[in-house]
Formats: sequence, structure tokens, C-alpha cells
Amino acid sequence: MEDYSSHDTLNFALSQQVGVLTFNRPEVRNSINEAMIHELDKVLSRIEFDKKLRALILTGAGNTFVAGGDISMINKGLKRPYEFFRLHDILTGIGTRLERLNIPTIAAINGAAFGGGLELALACDIRIMSQTATIALPEAGLGIIPGAGGTARLARIIGKEQSLLMKMTGDKMNADEALRLGLVSKITKADKTLEAAHELARKICTKAPLAIAAIKRSVTISENMSLEGAIDYCQHAALLLGTTQDAREGMRAFLEKRTPIWKGE
Repeated sequence: MEDYSSHDTLNFALSQQVGVLTFNRPEVRNSINEAMIHELDKVLSRIEFDKKLRALILTGAGNTFVAGGDISMINKGLKRPYEFFRLHDILTGIGTRLERLNIPTIAAINGAAFGGGLELALACDIRIMSQTATIALPEAGLGIIPGAGGTARLARIIGKEQSLLMKMTGDKMNADEALRLGLVSKITKADKTLEAAHELARKICTKAPLAIAAIKRSVTISENMSLEGAIDYCQHAALLLGTTQDAREGMRAFLEKRTPIWKGE
């Protein structure tokens, strides 16, 4: 499935099993509008079933990741709450779908990631951040809260107290602080963020795709389980993987001292 068609607010490129989804409204700092939400929904529908993809990178055009929701869209939506809820529900569902994709997702935060933009990054598995980028959840200053998953996800990543501070003050956070809190895994030079994301994605793509999918699902599902239940779940996942062709190929390749050829079967 290679035809992702052209979009007004997004670009999608696929190269060597790695997909790059670029938010493309640089004239308004890639802010999220209604068209972008619907286009994200359509592109993810294709990505979910594209067997050529082994990893997905999210980034922004220009020097911004995503500067939040388009204020005119939000202001208009508050005047028609039911219709806006349906649109917002799609955006919230996009975060959930990113979490549940069978492939790893990497947010290459190349610039400002505010509000809904940071919420999308929080839904990714791994976050890499430019040393010149800043992140924030400024919604309280507008009389609202991060409602597309950020309120819940941030606390799970950096803890309750730091999450409350960030959301209640709306203060911007730089890359060094984000790394210290464990919100991002790596800081890069300003022009190297996407390159670093590609390098990581290609490294992951050398591993067995079914194993990567099982690792992602096991970590996500077991996060809120008891330790005993989580261990049991992961054990069953491991035993199931042992029945796959890829597992047999991995063992043979190790014994024969060669690079395995993964089929995802």
C-alpha cells in the first residue's frame, strides 16, 4: 500500500521501511486545524495496514513541530460544542492509534511543540528533541486543559508533581529539562533531529518486526497491570513469538553467523 495521496496539511514519505509524517502548515507554525485532523485520520488508516512500514517518524515542516491547536478552530468549536467534541474525539483517537500501532513511533521534535502538538508527541513511543526546541502545555492560560490525552499521559511519563507544575503554570520547557525529566530520550543539534530519528528507526528495523510489535504491546498493556499479571502476559507473548518463522530464522542466523532475513511471519 504505497498510495497515500497528496494532502494539504501533511506530507508522507516512505523510504527503506521508515515512514516520515510531516505536519505541513509552516506559515502558521503547523497548528492543528480541522483539515489536519481529518488528514491525520486518513493517513493513519493507511499506515495501520501497510506491511512495508517498520517504523514511523513524526516531525514538523520548518522550525516548528506543532505549535498547538489553531485558535480560530478552537474558538469556533466552543460555540458549537457537540460538533467540536466529535472533531476533538478524532484527534484524541489519533493519539490512541499511535500508541497501538504495531510499529514504533518516534517524535522528532525539531521545534516548538505546544498544546496538541506536544500531546501527539506524548503518544509516540520515543521522543528526540532539538537542543533549540521548547515544549509546553499552555491551555490553562486559555481557560481550557490539554484534552487530547496530554493530561493523562504526561503524568505517566514524568510523574504527578512535575506534570502538575507544567500544566498549571504553562511554562515552556527546554530540551535539557525535558531530558532530565525523562520526557525525551535524546537531544540533538538543531539541524540533526530528523537525522537522529532516522538513524534510530533504521536500527530498530534490523530487528524482528513481530518481536518489536510484541515488545511495544507488552509494555503498553502491562503498564497498568499488577507485576504478577504483567509478567504472565509477557511470558505468553514470548511463548507465542517462539512459534513464528522469524524466531526460527533468528536462531538459525545466529548459529550460522549471518544477518537474519525477517519476513514478519
